[in-house]
Amino acid sequence: MLINTTRFGEVEISEDSILHMPEGMLGFESCKRYVLLQDRPETPYKWLQAVDDPALAFIVINPLDFFPDYNIDLAEEDAESIGLCDPAHAALMTTVTVDGKQGRVTTSLLGPIVINSDNLHAKQVVLQDERYGTKHMVAEKAGTNTGLEVAASAA
Repeated sequence: MLINTTRFGEVEISEDSILHMPEGMLGFESCKRYVLLQDRPETPYKWLQAVDDPALAFIVINPLDFFPDYNIDLAEEDAESIGLCDPAHAALMTTVTVDGKQGRVTTSLLGPIVINSDNLHAKQVVLQDERYGTKHMVAEKAGTNTGLEVAASAA
């Protein structure tokens, strides 16, 4: 299947790779289908691209690549909403923000995206955990040992 994207033009994706987010992303509830795209395989950064809106995409990371002690307590109703029965089948992503003025790259550990790798249903959850906030530092400057330089300039 071909999808249009603002950043990458037309991209061919497999329908089997579409993430289904029945509640959408916070603030973007009308977009329910996403796909993960990776511009450069050597970086930990990916794009969570909306299938039905070419302009909507989020830079995301696996938070465990940067914060190995990161763990969340997923509410039972959140797990049930994506059909997640076994925590071993969950994948996590967090959204990344690039501050163009200060060159800081941060991620929100407070609002992770939980993906059921069995059925590709996903949900962004808001944690009630004092350890986490919305701006955890990933890097001081985009591109500094992060591989985000190209992604940041495309944002």
